[in-house]
Amino acid sequence: MKYKHLNLKYALINCFYFFLVCGSVGFANNYLQYKGLDTSVIGVLLTSVSIIALIGQTTMAPIVDKSKVWNEKRFIIFSLLVASIAYVALIVIPGESILSMIVTVIGLAFATIGVPYLNSLAFIYEKEGYKINYGLGRGVGSAAYAVAALCLGQLIKLKDPSILPVWLLVMAIATIGVVMTLQVPKDEKKEVVEEKAKISYASFFQKYSNVLMIVAAMICLNFTHMLINNYMINIISDIGGDAGSQGSATFIQAMVELPPMFGFALLLKKFRVDTLMVFSAIAWCVKDILILIAPNMTVYYFAMVFQMFSYAIIIPASVYFVDEYIASEDRNQGQAVMGAAGTVGGLFASFIGGFLLSLLSVRATLYVGIAVAVVGVLFMLIGMKKLKKGKRQINTV
Repeated sequence: MKYKHLNLKYALINCFYFFLVCGSVGFANNYLQYKGLDTSVIGVLLTSVSIIALIGQTTMAPIVDKSKVWNEKRFIIFSLLVASIAYVALIVIPGESILSMIVTVIGLAFATIGVPYLNSLAFIYEKEGYKINYGLGRGVGSAAYAVAALCLGQLIKLKDPSILPVWLLVMAIATIGVVMTLQVPKDEKKEVVEEKAKISYASFFQKYSNVLMIVAAMICLNFTHMLINNYMINIISDIGGDAGSQGSATFIQAMVELPPMFGFALLLKKFRVDTLMVFSAIAWCVKDILILIAPNMTVYYFAMVFQMFSYAIIIPASVYFVDEYIASEDRNQGQAVMGAAGTVGGLFASFIGGFLLSLLSVRATLYVGIAVAVVGVLFMLIGMKKLKKGKRQINTV
């Protein structure tokens, strides 16, 4: 066999990567509050994280698609090396200085900047007849996120959030180690298009104009998702929870992702990708409403179960959606656009959420989030209807 243990390696990469992502996304607010920062300042810093991630993802995607030097593997290693340097600096730099805040932003941004390329890694071997089970790998990532949430929640409760940079450093190095074992296939496509100028994003959206509404829907849905995730400690504190409760809640929502993630290949045999995305968008709204009305942690934990019908389905579905609707030569750019939708949603959630929480109550902030999620569901319904109509027109020509 030319490529050995691809599914095992891909699963391990997801495992360590999502140990890293859990720390950087799920507990960044805890770390920044520990530094003594106000929620409005935290909002600005988390917004900066999203902006850097967005610029990095969208700028590099067309380069990785066309370059013979850069590929998915090299970019993931590069981004995690930058992140690792930042984590070392955070361990050394004391206090809440401006330098410390800048380094924190860089470390958190580069921890997640490679996620679209991690998704693309699952498909780069298909041209040579090898297939990676994306759902299996992503399911392992969700399980890792769950375990990490539980461990970090308890570690922070027993010690304090200063442990976070050490955790992030260890997981970044572990991820780099496994990624380096991957043998990347020679991409014949890049030889053919070597002289072709990389497509601009204006041209990309002109070429795939029907996908725009889906991207808008993903931005709205991710806005509410990241609003709740980024400021979870504020939300659960309002109903009597603490860092331990946060870890337990995150553990539950990550664990329930496993059945749909692991069985996503079976779901695709029974349902169309567009059907799955619409269903999960509606389930997302149900989950958000349950969080809003939760009077205690028991109901909040119950709301987390709806993660299996929402996020757990829409994330792998969106990856396959890109593979179905975007041409192979624009693969990374398509994945980056879908990843950027999440990043843009997170960007607005970080910035607006920080200020809303400093001005309004937690409940009022959640009302805003749910309103945006409802708009996202409407965009998803309209966008999928347009795509189906476009396909019917092509088939009748």
